[in-house]
Amino acid sequence: MANTNASASPVPNISHDDIRAQLHCILASCDFDEPDRVRAFLSFVVEETLAGRADRIKAYVIAVEVFGRGADFDVTNDPVVRIEAARLRRGLERYYLLAGSSASIVIDIPKGGYVPSFRWQSNDLCGPEQPRIPVLQPSADPRPRMITWLRLPWLGAFALALAIGSLVTFLAMADQQMKTTRASPEGPALVVKPFVNLSGKVEAQVFAAGLEEEILSQLTPTKELRIFRSEAVKALASSVSSSDIDRPLGRRYMLEGVIREGDGKLRISSRLVDGETTAIIWSGIYEADLKALSGFDIETTLASKIVASVSLHRPWAKVQ
Repeated sequence: MANTNASASPVPNISHDDIRAQLHCILASCDFDEPDRVRAFLSFVVEETLAGRADRIKAYVIAVEVFGRGADFDVTNDPVVRIEAARLRRGLERYYLLAGSSASIVIDIPKGGYVPSFRWQSNDLCGPEQPRIPVLQPSADPRPRMITWLRLPWLGAFALALAIGSLVTFLAMADQQMKTTRASPEGPALVVKPFVNLSGKVEAQVFAAGLEEEILSQLTPTKELRIFRSEAVKALASSVSSSDIDRPLGRRYMLEGVIREGDGKLRISSRLVDGETTAIIWSGIYEADLKALSGFDIETTLASKIVASVSLHRPWAKVQ
């Protein structure tokens, strides 16, 4: 039986039972709407940590024991663990912003690794008692200490005029700063365009929208690259060319593709385009059997392959 004493917990004053209870709340919450593999990821790292095996929580171990990868799994060329860890962090953040805002314990996966951390939430009344801040008692009658010059009408008018002038100056500077920011985009960016449905079938259109969302969820913004969804560009349609988007907005790279359905199979063509030169940097073709896998599994698998290929090429790293 696992030790449930607080002294054996990774964090003082938090027992194993408390942590497992919070894990159960997260997994049962509708606000933690993540696939089974992400839920298994969270359960695995929490249980390994509670069992005193945090040193085993590495990308290779997670890929093999959680995602079913083979013993020849290559951490360098397969980013599946990094992608799913980013999704897990976003899922936990969303949970604690919504249903978990009043939870007693916070379970987090700090960036830079996969070992979870546990702490009491600051607004929790069941956690360790917070130090009390002494309250200063007001004097019996503070009115005699009021500065008399504030009552003079001309000084009040002067102070009001000075405040208004400062506010006008601040607003003018802020507006100028916003115009400058809008006029000069910083660094390269990647815009994910809607995938074009060439089959004309409603099912394929739904799949195209789901694939776009899955790709966006797996792409992780970094210091060297900003990521935009299609709605970030006003009236962006699948027919808008990459160069037309790049010129006014300074966005350099576009991820686009087409989807065809027939005989129970899907064929997806995707490509990464330089928005300035319209040169095709990478392209790939993928096929999936609609009868063998569910739509969600196909979306996740194809999105992982596309994101892995885009991450492997990383043309924006050459223009920094």
